[in-house]
Amino acid sequence: MISFKKEKWITVRKSNLKYYTDIDLYYKNKTSGEVLLYKSAGMHIADERLKDKGYSGDLYIRPEDKSKCLSKVHTGFSSNLEESMEEGVARVKEELINIIDETLHEPRSGGLEVIPDTMEIIVDSYSRQPDVIKNLAKISHSDYSTTIHSLNVMALTVGYCFYTKKPFDTTVNYGLTALFHDIGKTEIPNEILSAPRPLTDYEFTTMKNHTLLGAEILQANGKDVHCAIPGALEHHEKLDGRGYPKGQKTISEIGQILAIIDSYVSITNDERLYS
Repeated sequence: MISFKKEKWITVRKSNLKYYTDIDLYYKNKTSGEVLLYKSAGMHIADERLKDKGYSGDLYIRPEDKSKCLSKVHTGFSSNLEESMEEGVARVKEELINIIDETLHEPRSGGLEVIPDTMEIIVDSYSRQPDVIKNLAKISHSDYSTTIHSLNVMALTVGYCFYTKKPFDTTVNYGLTALFHDIGKTEIPNEILSAPRPLTDYEFTTMKNHTLLGAEILQANGKDVHCAIPGALEHHEKLDGRGYPKGQKTISEIGQILAIIDSYVSITNDERLYS
């Protein structure tokens, strides 16, 4: 019997299971609490043999399989991007929500290193079909979340880079930074993130820590995402020194860009009561 400890198992998003043919999937027996093998690597999720198990709850992967899983998801998204674009902006955004949401789930367990390649494909696609990518932020979603907010900020940041004719590599790095700017919120309690009221002083202090936590998470991942650290740290800083977390007056270009775009997206798409 495999003991079940939630922190040692990673829930997978069901909409991405189509990419997990080469991955072992597990489930928790609701009666005994033991973790059992649901699908061996090599079996497709639609395999007839799986119907005999009659299980419809959450499925899990081992932490050591996360990078492999996310690589499969991002590769699948990239290969299907052209097809998704033909179906419109809403389809592209839904696909991105699925893969980014899973990527940002428990980011300390790794997996962020697959995002740079995906961002290159997104930026390249922008140059060929700009109307699709630049309209990502205009598509609303009933379940507003940190993932959707980050996607909106990313879409507008990439659009700004194209408008100002920034080099391809810079655009990729800035888009990546925008996508990860709020990654520290994955470690902020949900009751604070979703509070339907102004935050208390203690809650706001906790919320402000997402900038430091984000930089820490990115630093702990591969060097390909380290370019996003300044944006994660600085997107709430202000040139007059009244921002956070450090109250610094010298802010990187991407930090200044994200400060503006993050505020714009929050005002126009979100009912968030903190800044």
